[in-house]
Amino acid sequence: MGFWKDLFKKVVYQQDPLEEEEQQEQYLVDAGKVNLADEYERRRYIESLLEQVADASHQVELCNSEYKTVNSYLKDIEEIEFIHSEDKRMLIEHANAIVHLSVDKQRYEEKKNRMSDADFERMERLESDADEGAVRLREAEEYQQAIRNDLRRLEGEKQACLFRKAEAETSMNNLRGMAMITLIAAIALLFILLILQFGFEMDAQIGFFLMAGATAIALTAIYMSYLDAGKEKTRSSRSLNKVILLQNRVKIRYVNNTNLLEYLYMKFGITSASELEKLRQKYAEEKEEREKIRENMKDLTYSQEQLVRILRIYKLHDPLIWLHQAEALIDPKEMVEVRHALILRRQKIRQQLDFNAENATAAQEQIRSIVAEYPQYAKEILRMVSDYETSRVS
Repeated sequence: MGFWKDLFKKVVYQQDPLEEEEQQEQYLVDAGKVNLADEYERRRYIESLLEQVADASHQVELCNSEYKTVNSYLKDIEEIEFIHSEDKRMLIEHANAIVHLSVDKQRYEEKKNRMSDADFERMERLESDADEGAVRLREAEEYQQAIRNDLRRLEGEKQACLFRKAEAETSMNNLRGMAMITLIAAIALLFILLILQFGFEMDAQIGFFLMAGATAIALTAIYMSYLDAGKEKTRSSRSLNKVILLQNRVKIRYVNNTNLLEYLYMKFGITSASELEKLRQKYAEEKEEREKIRENMKDLTYSQEQLVRILRIYKLHDPLIWLHQAEALIDPKEMVEVRHALILRRQKIRQQLDFNAENATAAQEQIRSIVAEYPQYAKEILRMVSDYETSRVS
């Protein structure tokens, strides 16, 4: 029974003589608090000890694996420090390239005013139309403003024509009233003159002449004014019709130009020509930067491949990890930091190894002491160990 054999031997691992051993607290239930004569408590206690040995052994295996990995990284550092001649020069050259190109890449990715991918892709699709579109938009917006000015001017002329026409109509109505009043006054005066002529046998001949002359002059003046007002009404109506026709044409141009603007705005995803200009300028800058980054990425990939190729020549455990710590290859201080961090990791692993090894040993010692103190339960304990080993293997 391999598990039982492991139970009665120490957990062994390699120990670095330069590292300090630290005492760790052991987590065991005091056997004096367990009634070993009770079968249920005894079985539960033995099972807990077996679980503790198994868990500690598993942790030791994991720590040993990690310990070997960390030692491999430290050996890789030693191998790198022994690289000389042309390989060393090339290694430093490619590491320098990786550091600087990675900084450029990170700076671009962290740039706050970067163009969004959606805007960039849209402008990339419309790049061939952007120049012409900007010109058309600028002309359309200027034309739109000119049309608005024309519409405001025509609306003013329309209101002026309506006002003149209304005034002419009012004058004509007033003149018709004046003519009626003049005729009524002439008839009334004629009636009075007739009464004076025939009723009172007065000579009213001069009155008839004066009344007739005054009436003729008044009606003539009213008629001439009426004709002028009619002509003004006609001119106003013609001017109004002309203004309305021009206004309708301008409105049609306004609608067509508005539709063109809305289409161009929708096509380029903007709200004004100035916005398109800014977008075009930003796209040009972004395109240049992305092209630069694309070239940098090619150089970065090449330098990474070459650095890994050189490190693989020296059979390093993990050449790829140096892609993420290339600065240590060119700066001795950084390499010291990397080595120090690995040593600290190894010390921490050793602490975990000590802790789990001591707990496993303590649990094993506890089982041995129970077997020695209670030989009547030895077969039962051996059977429990065998069953536990079988269950774990299956």
